[in-house]
Parts: sequence; C-alpha cells; structure tokens
Amino acid sequence: MGIYGAAYKVIDVLITVPFMFAGIILPILTISWAEKNILSFKKILQKSFDFMMILAVPLIVGTQFLARQVMVVVAGGEFAAAGSVLKILVLAAWAIFFGCIFSHAIIAMDKQKKIIGAYLFTSVTALAGYLIFIPRFSYLGAAWVTVYSELFIALAAFYLVHKYAGFFFNLKVLFKSVLASAIMAAFLFFLPSWYYGSAGGLILTLGFSAAIYFTGLYLFKGITKEEILVLLNRNSGDEI
Repeated sequence: MGIYGAAYKVIDVLITVPFMFAGIILPILTISWAEKNILSFKKILQKSFDFMMILAVPLIVGTQFLARQVMVVVAGGEFAAAGSVLKILVLAAWAIFFGCIFSHAIIAMDKQKKIIGAYLFTSVTALAGYLIFIPRFSYLGAAWVTVYSELFIALAAFYLVHKYAGFFFNLKVLFKSVLASAIMAAFLFFLPSWYYGSAGGLILTLGFSAAIYFTGLYLFKGITKEEILVLLNRNSGDEI
C-alpha cells in the first residue's frame, strides 16, 4: 500500500486548510447559535461553504491534469503510479472541505451525539469495503472506499445542520468556481506535458493555473476579498 500511502500524504497536507479555517469559524458559529441568531449562523455557514468551494473545486480539476507529476516531484519517480490514486483521493479531500464546516457547525450547536451513528455506520461499511475491494482492485479500491467514507460523513453532517438549523446552501459561488475552473482546465489541457515535467515547471504551472482561475473567478463576480475579511472578523458576526 506504499502507492496509496504516498498519495494520501499529499491529501493530509491539503486538508489542513479546511480544518484551520473551521477552527477560526467555530467560535463565531458558537456565539451566533448561543445568541439564537440563526440568520447570522446561516450566513456564516454560507460564506464558509463558498470559501471552501472556491478552494476545493480548482484543486479537483487541477489534480486531474497534474497528479502524476505532483507525485513524481513529491515522492520520486518510483511513485508515479500514485498519481492515479491522487486523482481519486482528491475527491475525498473535496468531501472533507465540504464536510469540515458542517461538522464544526454541529459542535457549535452541541449536537455531536447526533452524528455518532453516522460515524459508526461509516466505520463498519468502510472496513467491509476495504476488505472487499482492496484484494480485487488494490490501491484504487482503497481510494474509492476512502472517498465513500469521507463523502458519507460530510453528507451526514450537512443533513444534521439542515435538520436543526434549517440551513441549505446557495450554489451561486460554486457554479462560478466551476466556470473559472473550466477556463483553468482549458489552459492545462493545451499545455504540453513536458512544460511541467520538472519541479520548476510544475511550480510555474501551478502559479499560472491559480492566476487564471482567480482571474476567471473575479470576472464571474465570485466571492470578494471583503466578504472573506468580514467572515473572519469575529466582531462582525451580525453583519455577515
């Protein structure tokens, strides 16, 4: 399982972002819920969801083009095959970006006990999945089971937040992120693979891709810098 482990180390690094962000948001959510300011609570969740999708969508798209070279640069040429695993595991990372905000919202609402059943169910079914699919599909089977487990927990967390807070997200920013990612994908599609065949070329490609994506997002009038600053301002909870 060295191939799987190498790819998952990349995911481990990527998912520090949503957990750090959710840690910042948690006290704001907790205050809003304690004060029964449900409108503020929902607005914070929406802004947080938007921010997570702005980061996660291009991550998924870019990985489909650059996964193999990322693994070569990070782990060495002998782990080039881990690129195919990374393309799958990045979907699990997306689920973590999505679910992390809602799992922290559950903590803010003091409803942690309500999600225990989902964790138990996921643990049992994921274990069964690993036992069934790893012998047949090796590391690719393990990767897809990981996607399943992370996505199930994310959806369970969202369901509980919807149930107890009446929250349902607006997909406007997600749609704009997809459009901007499509422009970035076109750039990567036509870019010769030899260009990012080295560590330096890969870094330049990542930089250009990010610039293209955020330019597209700006042109499509995605979430603004000012909105993120308001979101992170604890004293502005009522203004969000």
